[in-house]
Amino acid sequence: MPADDVGADTASDTQRFYADLVMHHSSDAVIISDPQRKALWVNPAFTSQTGYAIDDITGRDPGTVLQGRDTDAETGAQIDVACRQRHEIRVDILNYTKSGAAFWVDLKVTPVYDATGRHTHFISTMRDITERKMLEDQNEEMRHAEALRQSERQLLALTSEWLYSSKSFDELLMVIKRAMHTLIPEADGALYIYDAPRTVLELAISWGTLPAFATHILPDDCWALRRGRAYAYGLKPIEFVCDHVDKPGMPYFCLPVVAHGETIGLMHIVFDGFEEGGLMRHMRNEVLRNRWDISLICAEQISLAVANVRLRQELHDKSVRDPLTGLWNRRWFMEHALRELTMAQRDARDLALISVDVDHFKQFNDRFGHETGDMVLKEVGHVLTRDAGDNVAPCRLGGEEFILLCVDHDEGAAYEQAERVRVAISKIALTVSGQPLPAITVSAGLGVLGRDGTALEDIMKAADLALYRAKAEGRNRVIERLSPEVTIGAS
Repeated sequence: MPADDVGADTASDTQRFYADLVMHHSSDAVIISDPQRKALWVNPAFTSQTGYAIDDITGRDPGTVLQGRDTDAETGAQIDVACRQRHEIRVDILNYTKSGAAFWVDLKVTPVYDATGRHTHFISTMRDITERKMLEDQNEEMRHAEALRQSERQLLALTSEWLYSSKSFDELLMVIKRAMHTLIPEADGALYIYDAPRTVLELAISWGTLPAFATHILPDDCWALRRGRAYAYGLKPIEFVCDHVDKPGMPYFCLPVVAHGETIGLMHIVFDGFEEGGLMRHMRNEVLRNRWDISLICAEQISLAVANVRLRQELHDKSVRDPLTGLWNRRWFMEHALRELTMAQRDARDLALISVDVDHFKQFNDRFGHETGDMVLKEVGHVLTRDAGDNVAPCRLGGEEFILLCVDHDEGAAYEQAERVRVAISKIALTVSGQPLPAITVSAGLGVLGRDGTALEDIMKAADLALYRAKAEGRNRVIERLSPEVTIGAS
């Protein structure tokens, strides 16, 4: 054999030796297939990676052996298309071992051609990337969880803004209902508020799809109220159902609502469909723990908002309520009378004013003292409030002067209202130190929109002039309209 041929054979043998070393000792799985993608040979790494020996896969399409139920069908289709077109392709794909365990690989399929350009083989290399995929999934879960937390923080901040912007308790309840349904959409809920004697909690609002919540619950029926802190049922190994819960086994939260250090109510959140037979336990507990954290924040925000509304209401009441009688004061009357007058003129509705003055009030102060005078005024205010009909707002303008703002009252209805309170006040019986006070009576006069003018000042003046006439004609009477002879008498 010529020396050159001997050298060429030696070099070829060396290359085959090195290739054999790589193929047998590479950590990447290698499959050699024919042009029809039927497996011809696999390296030891393939068997180690998949559990399939060469006899298990020879003559079979590797994809049909390795791909399984959760393998992405679109990725498999991309491989099929590339192989038919004899193009190299590289993809990440989910495979399954012989024992059924799923694992991810970085798969590269390369067509091989001979010296003449004829397609002779496919070489497929697979690198296990399961750990990398797990890290990617974990990172994606973390990103998703962070995005969810960010969304929750934004919703909580928006909810807090709306809660603190509420001007009244009714408006606050509306915000709570909308906010809780948005923040915890998979739960139903209700808000209970203590009644005045603090004996029961009454249903204020509810939200969600449950048909109905109890209209009231007793404080001792709830573990949260009895223990003085929020209570979650469905997350602990030892727990007991509250007596106010009708459907045992369903997870729920009970969260006290506290204002100015005093428990004023209870927020009850129910997870219908989250029973033991529903969601898988780990999913169920994960959702409940997340919602528990949100619920605690919401309960705190609602408590602060309730305290804020109460303080605002107290300050507002002080500015528009007469401190002695509890009636609306002059400021409130002037603001609301102007507004009601404008709406009455716009909508062609009736409106009347009734001026009321306590007869001989000075004698109560002079003979019995100012404390007795205050007692008389408070009792008159009580009767005006008690006997005020629909759309009637009793106000104290000052001293012994009162006025009733009567919306949707014509002359006849206003006269009946005035007579009703006049008679009721004449029946008041008060005693001081065991001695009966003289009879308490009032005089009243009417001012009517349209009949007496369209400006508030004109209607008030007409009511006052009618009142003065009632005084001049003997007191303890109602004058419904003016006459040419008007005498302004003393009180």
